[in-house]
Amino acid sequence: MSQIYEFSQNTMPMDDTLPSRAGKRGSRALELAELKLPVVPGFIVDARVTAKLAKLNIQRSVSKGLENISALVGRNFGDTEHPLLVKMVCSSNLSLPIYPTVFNIGLSPRTIPGFSGLMGEQAAWFEYCYLLRTAGIKLYDIPASQFDEIEARYERSAEGMQACATEMKALVGPDNIPDEPLDQLLKLMTVAASKYNDPDLDEDDNVSLMIQAMVFGNLTADSVVGMYHTRDIITGENRLAGKFLKNAYTLQDNGEDINNLEGQQLQELQAIGTTLEKRFREIREVKFIIEDNRLWLINQTAEDNKSTQAHIRTLLDLLQAGELEDAWVVAQIPPGQLASLLHPVVDPESVQTIQSVSGGLAGSPGAAVGRVYFSADSLMEAHREALQKNEDTRLILCVESSFAEDVKAIEVGQGVISVEGGYSSHAPVVARSMGKVSVVNQAIKIHDRQLELDGVIIKEGEYITIDVPVYKDPVIYLGKADLINPDITRNGLTDFLEIINRFVTSEFSVRANADLGRDARVARQMGARGIGLCRTEHMFFAEDRIMRFREMILASDTKERQTALDDLLPTQKQDFYDLFAVMSPNPVTIRLLDAPLHEFLPRTPEMLADYTNYLSKTGKAADQREIAERIERLHEFNPMLGHRGCRVAITYPEIYAMQVRALLSAACELQKSGTEVFPEIMIPLVMNASELSMIRNGKRIEGKQIPGIMDIAEEVFAEQGVRVQFKIGTMVELPAAALLSDQLARHAQFFSYGTNDLTQTTNGLSRDDSNSFFPEYTEYDLLANNPFQVLGEPVKELIAISAARGKLTRPNIKLGLCGEHGADPENIEFCYDAGLQYVSCSPYSVPIALLAVAQLMIRTKT
Repeated sequence: MSQIYEFSQNTMPMDDTLPSRAGKRGSRALELAELKLPVVPGFIVDARVTAKLAKLNIQRSVSKGLENISALVGRNFGDTEHPLLVKMVCSSNLSLPIYPTVFNIGLSPRTIPGFSGLMGEQAAWFEYCYLLRTAGIKLYDIPASQFDEIEARYERSAEGMQACATEMKALVGPDNIPDEPLDQLLKLMTVAASKYNDPDLDEDDNVSLMIQAMVFGNLTADSVVGMYHTRDIITGENRLAGKFLKNAYTLQDNGEDINNLEGQQLQELQAIGTTLEKRFREIREVKFIIEDNRLWLINQTAEDNKSTQAHIRTLLDLLQAGELEDAWVVAQIPPGQLASLLHPVVDPESVQTIQSVSGGLAGSPGAAVGRVYFSADSLMEAHREALQKNEDTRLILCVESSFAEDVKAIEVGQGVISVEGGYSSHAPVVARSMGKVSVVNQAIKIHDRQLELDGVIIKEGEYITIDVPVYKDPVIYLGKADLINPDITRNGLTDFLEIINRFVTSEFSVRANADLGRDARVARQMGARGIGLCRTEHMFFAEDRIMRFREMILASDTKERQTALDDLLPTQKQDFYDLFAVMSPNPVTIRLLDAPLHEFLPRTPEMLADYTNYLSKTGKAADQREIAERIERLHEFNPMLGHRGCRVAITYPEIYAMQVRALLSAACELQKSGTEVFPEIMIPLVMNASELSMIRNGKRIEGKQIPGIMDIAEEVFAEQGVRVQFKIGTMVELPAAALLSDQLARHAQFFSYGTNDLTQTTNGLSRDDSNSFFPEYTEYDLLANNPFQVLGEPVKELIAISAARGKLTRPNIKLGLCGEHGADPENIEFCYDAGLQYVSCSPYSVPIALLAVAQLMIRTKT
């Protein structure tokens, strides 16, 4: 067993097991030697030897190692004219701050005259004081305060530093820091090995000692000290990023840009950067010194603070250079990290002086800056005024909880803050679908057109910043930050998606939840292979439709309702036309009206007044009291389990009839123009097969006939002179539907699992209210995860039962998941194992889901 292992640019120990016993610092030096890069030479006493160093005589081995270092550096250890100094690094595989580095070993009154010729007498004595101080504190456990007291008594002159060193030497003890350089080194090595070796640790994790030459960036006027990253850690631009200083002992904040180095030196550093990236397949941080025009590498490490963009661009460049394989590249990025490429992020330098408050629940990731407003109306008015005056149009909505009429403000604004709700409540769901930022924070108090958070008041119209990262708690900055905006064509995401899609097949794909043509265009750009959920109720929230839709809901009879529906049909048809056209030739799943009707109705006296004014202007009866009474009659105590979904179609079949006619007419017109369309009509909130059968096939009873989807389809096909292939299916979002899936499959050609409502109805949890008590459930470990983000076991079991029973009746039934759980990698793996063929999520989550699917396919196929 060797006592020491020497390393340099031209020397690499032959023992392949050494890096595991050399600790992290030692192994990084060995890596540089292995690559034949100009690492500062040295030797390693590995963990096996340090464990018994006090009983060994290693003087001969150490002397030989020092001779070889001296030959490479050009200075001799212990020489009185040109002394070599070394540092001792206590290196372990454990990332603990206790392991020290002792500098300037070999410096003593004997060698100081020679070292003074290199650095000057004052600097020489100062460095000797530093050796005494470090050894005294780190190796002999002398309190730092005692050294502070000694330093305070002396000036920084040569004489002052010499006197300071004399007093420090007495404090440490002459025998503990011998004047003879070799004795000094051996003594400090023995003390360090004894102090930091832990017999309870595994051998490989114990401390090793690395002895390495000291080189200096202030030896001559041309010497340099510097640090750089092999490329920009924020943008990933393939250009060195760092600083350097000439004739300096250490690098300060005011260093020059690394790219200003002289040509040959810069080219050498660039070549080293390229070599390191190829070896480690990532950005590296490099510390170096140029001593008298000779380059030495001090250390190289991984860069933990690199952005996802920088990491991806590095991988893409290495892939293009033939250094990596597709599958390996895809496996390197945690799916959730892609969110930082899809949304703006806060520039950290811009928020250093802005007060911030962490906490809350992340609704939709990203960052947003804007003036805050506390109602949809006030935000919309501020937006109009800003446009007219050419002022900043960036606005943020802050509300207790959001409703249908707030959608327009969320769309116009940069983000939304809500006090009530959870991950799957209204504001986060809408924000995710639109690519807006959302946070839920119950600590916020809203009153008198202002918010209070952590004792700070923000008034309406003042700036705030929302920062919602993927893996950290949300932060609200009480001021105006700067943002870094994404560009998926430049940040590497587009190229990365191309590689990801090589592993995503029709066996299991990703669709998007998209309600309008613009949403579908974003989804298509993000790589979605169809629409898994179009929430048609969102189509009616627009200002030019909501009033007519309210007329339909509040109609006094069927004729009046049908008139309103006839007026809405052309716009509804155009909506579907846009979706089909954008997503062709992929399937598009249209969920017929699901939301409780009360969501569309005026909630406040002001909104009711706006509605009655609208009726008056259009020449219709506008008795505000009568309208209020109709609204009251539609009130429900538990609307999410009340008059919604397919139940609306049972009581008002003309609503679904209009929607079916609109979507099939749009599909026919596109097919006639040569555009492939694949509509899938989804019926929501079904609890038994009778409901599904009636809506699909119609019903005749007591002379009254209610046409079904199939009847309306035949009418449309006859009118259009063309037939379109389409599917009819249902959203499984009730436990009853899951358990009766064998019966539902007689009438459904596909199931889509609406896991938001299925989670609510399975667990008896309200997605809008559960956040009020989830913190305590987390504190007491009552729930492993938020069930609205990670599928719970009961919900998984219901999905598995439903899938199995549905296939018994209809073996080729298509199965997908379209809840907000669709982008989570853990949920995706479950869906694949359960036999589903796709997941569907918000457009801006599609890349995240695609990456999770690709990684799953790589794992399962290898």
